[in-house]
Amino acid sequence: MDQLTSEVATVIKDKKLWNKTEPVLVAVSTGVDSMVLLHLLKEIQPQGMLGVVHVNHNLRSVSDSEALFLKEYCEEKCLPFYQTKWQEPVSIGVEQAAREFRYHFFKETMNDYGYPVLVTAHHQDDQMETMLMKIIRTGSLDSAAGIRFTQPFQGVGRLVRPLLGVSKKRLLAYSQKYEIPYFEDETNQSLAMQRNRLRHQVIPQLKKENPRVGEHFQHLSEELLLAQELISEKQKVWYDSYVVEESNQLSVNISDYQKLSEAGQYFFIQKIAQVVLENYQLVISKKQQKEVHELLEKGVAQWSIDLGKDWQFEKEYTQLYFRKRRDSLPEVVMPLFLNQPKYLSEHEWIGLFSVGKEEIPEKVKLWSEYRQSLTVHFPEKVWLRRRKAGDRIKLTEKMTKKVSRLFIDRKLSHEKREKAWILEDGQGQILGVLPHAFSYLSIAKETDRIHYVLLYKYQE
Repeated sequence: MDQLTSEVATVIKDKKLWNKTEPVLVAVSTGVDSMVLLHLLKEIQPQGMLGVVHVNHNLRSVSDSEALFLKEYCEEKCLPFYQTKWQEPVSIGVEQAAREFRYHFFKETMNDYGYPVLVTAHHQDDQMETMLMKIIRTGSLDSAAGIRFTQPFQGVGRLVRPLLGVSKKRLLAYSQKYEIPYFEDETNQSLAMQRNRLRHQVIPQLKKENPRVGEHFQHLSEELLLAQELISEKQKVWYDSYVVEESNQLSVNISDYQKLSEAGQYFFIQKIAQVVLENYQLVISKKQQKEVHELLEKGVAQWSIDLGKDWQFEKEYTQLYFRKRRDSLPEVVMPLFLNQPKYLSEHEWIGLFSVGKEEIPEKVKLWSEYRQSLTVHFPEKVWLRRRKAGDRIKLTEKMTKKVSRLFIDRKLSHEKREKAWILEDGQGQILGVLPHAFSYLSIAKETDRIHYVLLYKYQE
């Protein structure tokens, strides 16, 4: 057995890429890489356990002749051959569209003919090109690892690349040694595409610096994949421990976040971004993730970051939330009459009663309660509204405070601030902020006789 054949067979066995009982479908384009792969697998695979799949992309004048050549080659070698032709190639986004068309046919073929393994000819130089492209485009750890030896494919099997440890130079030498026929795609020489520029202008220079640079890139790829696996394990533990999932909302206690190291905090937020992408189809950019880190580091009590599609990160004192942006409550002013209680909403009820005439509906009896005793001087008709800029409340004989400052001092969340009710008299004087504070002007003294009771019942 040839040395390269033996090495590839060993990789397949040691990395458990597939076993001898599994039929394998090899994707062949008629280029030197895939033709060498086909030759190698024909030597390695048992009789009847290898099929060939080809997509005629119909993008070059020689596409039809290449497809015919491969069909006749497979007939001569007694190999099952599956092919299709892209009848209507697009003119914009050709590379992505061709990939989607190709992979769809691969999936159909695997599913229809029972192939659990698809093999492609990606090699060591492809790995270098891919890693460089990913670094240039994203600079992200999760993409810099490049191509994997094996990964799930389209829900029908596995995509496997057994040549990742083999250089292009060795593949060319093997093709010459065994006189393997192949076609050269002239578009591979065009410098219009980034991959070709890296292939012809950058990688040769790297190889001049160190002929073993391809091996080093592959080792780096494998180490990065192992590092990602370790990080993913830690991220899952942190997420399961610290994140509370509710309907259209994720929340984290800031004290749990602060337990993590700086590196842990970084990858924890990254995990939340991954979950958001998977569950809500929303991309949280690296810039937005960094902004979250910086704001949490500064310790600002309350803030929010718009993420798009009405989603946002929002911090409220001890909690960090991912949720939909909440619209401000509508402007409303309503009267409240003595002994005429009312529901303010499905979860709020209020009543101003003469002492001894309190009538509380059964539905609200177990709700949270704010109660205030009042003197005869309290007006029998008051108004309820939402807060406005500049609202002030008298808390003691000598101290008046802005309502906004009151909220800050009591560390109330944005949601609670928005839901608070301002109680005022006919002259616009604030009598209370429900359910948080009452004006000094309306609170009964110990010697005062109680004539009225204000009851505000609500569900948290």
